[in-house]
Amino acid sequence: MNKNKKNSRRTYGLMAALLALSLAGEPINAYAQLQPASDSLTSVNTSATISSSNSAKAIVSGPREAKEVAAFLDAFFAQDAVKQKAGAVSISVVRDGKVLASKGYGVVDQTSKTPVDASRTAFRVASVSKVFTAAAAMQLVEQGKISLQDNVEQYLDGYKITNPFDKPVTIEQLLTHTTGFESVQPSDASYVFDPSIKPGTLKDSIFDAFPKVIREPGTSYMYDNFATKLLGYIIQQASGEPFGSYVQKHIFEPLGMTSSSFTLTEELAKRMATSYDPANETIPQYDLSPRVWPEGSMVSTASDMALFMNVFLNNGRTADGKIILSPESVKAMSTYEVAIHPAFPDMTYGFESPVVPAKTNGENVISKGGDIIGFSSLLWLLPDRQTGVFVSYNANSDLRNDLFAAFMDHYYPGHQVTYEQKGFKPQSKEQLAKFEGLYSDLRIKFLTRIEASGDGLLTVSDVTSRNQLKQVGELLFVDEQGNPLAFKQDASGRITDLKYLNLFSYAVKLQETEASFPDVTADHPYASYIFALKTLGLLPDDPAKPFQPEQAVTRGAFVHAFNALWGIQASVNPPSFKDIDGSLYRGDIQAAFESGLLMGIGEELFEPDRPILREEAAAIAFRLLAGNEIKLPNATAALAPGTSEWAVEAVSSAVSWKLHGPEVTESNGKIEYGSQRALNKQELAALLYSMLLPNE
Repeated sequence: MNKNKKNSRRTYGLMAALLALSLAGEPINAYAQLQPASDSLTSVNTSATISSSNSAKAIVSGPREAKEVAAFLDAFFAQDAVKQKAGAVSISVVRDGKVLASKGYGVVDQTSKTPVDASRTAFRVASVSKVFTAAAAMQLVEQGKISLQDNVEQYLDGYKITNPFDKPVTIEQLLTHTTGFESVQPSDASYVFDPSIKPGTLKDSIFDAFPKVIREPGTSYMYDNFATKLLGYIIQQASGEPFGSYVQKHIFEPLGMTSSSFTLTEELAKRMATSYDPANETIPQYDLSPRVWPEGSMVSTASDMALFMNVFLNNGRTADGKIILSPESVKAMSTYEVAIHPAFPDMTYGFESPVVPAKTNGENVISKGGDIIGFSSLLWLLPDRQTGVFVSYNANSDLRNDLFAAFMDHYYPGHQVTYEQKGFKPQSKEQLAKFEGLYSDLRIKFLTRIEASGDGLLTVSDVTSRNQLKQVGELLFVDEQGNPLAFKQDASGRITDLKYLNLFSYAVKLQETEASFPDVTADHPYASYIFALKTLGLLPDDPAKPFQPEQAVTRGAFVHAFNALWGIQASVNPPSFKDIDGSLYRGDIQAAFESGLLMGIGEELFEPDRPILREEAAAIAFRLLAGNEIKLPNATAALAPGTSEWAVEAVSSAVSWKLHGPEVTESNGKIEYGSQRALNKQELAALLYSMLLPNE
């Protein structure tokens, strides 16, 4: 494997963890009623939130004839723009218990040119796996082996979750991603490219990195892979069967899904489509650690998925009378249980809001997308129409968004959704001041800035864009492209959260904090950075003790703080550096190395206790932001002499991106960054906090 391919693979895993932020949504259904003033999430009946600007016009009833569906799909996948987004695609469409299409497009790999076969070619369906984990959980609920309101601790063999709230975490909250767990992202070591490495166990993967509860359970939504992983472990505990075996025996086999498994078997590996990275180099086939991920390891075919869709849409009953799920369970999995706003739902038990909400065209749609290295998938169902579509392909792209929009426009045209509430009078700029402030995304801590810019108008800035939104409801706004922004308020009317372009997580409003360290006064030049990180929970320092802002930061301590910012969990793999085994930060350093964020100093050494140079810190920040296309490299800043050649692009970009505090100065047109100087704690705070701020 050449160096470039290796680096591409390493950064790719982290990119998958950040992917939710790039899935910008558009309007979902229509405005119906105001959100209750409550800390609790809002229950949603989707049919009650749909309105239409053309309700008198008859809706096209959807796909009906196999020949017509095939013609539609053939025309869609014949487009050059579509072909550029994936080389191998498998798709199935069902309606009223019939399979209207089960087709493959493209080739399994670029060498053999074997055509994709929807009944044979296997794909990793990634997080679509969560639907099957939810279905397995609902089976156990039906059997009385678990209850939705069970405290999850009763299945953890005495383990006590760190939870400062009176409310326990329940199984229902695992299903709806409302646990209040802190965000943890898997290490790239979870992807096993070396067949000599033995994958860990499901149990170890849970208890080696069990997150703390940092928000009151049941009050906020954050897409959470760990929650589904834990749900899978509980299924294993309650059923007495290994999770993968349980799903195989109780779901796949009764449905006849003979090409589906939560484990990449040798036989399925031979049939799997080959994936390619952005440089068109082959992504090697990989295993996972643990080998079974309840949240995302499933492998399947489009034909197998058609079997599941038809049974689910038939109230959980197969054509020959086998009951996989009760009608009550199917209804629970089909109904949006929580939402920040009735017009902006979040989750059912296993499904989420449509990947392009504006294109529901007045239809009741539930969906589940999935992304893993080299593969993307989407399953969406129209329960009221007894219709379902599944697509999977060998690339990480937005092809599924294009297909969803084209399919819904073709089969369900004529209904444009609207958010406008009749008779609503937008509030004055002064009244909108309650929304102003910074909001931190719960999953990835990027910040969104809200400013009241006029009567009924807000300006919203984040790391990707700056938009003006108009008010269409008390807690609802719409931007220039029609995308909604909804706020949540507590019982006292205080604004607590928002949901905007990231459909898969709320952002919590940051409250102003008072000076808390005896040696950092309110007028300290770095006070804003230090206090902000403390508010975000990213500073472990005791506020009653001196912060020591000018104390040098070691390389190990920097990596620990950096990983905490991005939710990168410590790796339990053997260390890749000879001098980190005894370090307090061994797991953090190993995880950052596996993610391609850092390198050693040669001779398999890292020097974790040496103060980190400012240019070294800039390079790590640059690799994450540029490597995941969060920011584009910008080496236009003219640097004063002193930066190592290998670090010039990173340092110059850090200056252009303003990832620093007042320590960076300019003289005679040259930027003095202090590249060879040790980074201190106040400068670390400035660097980390600036990475999260909206673009200016």
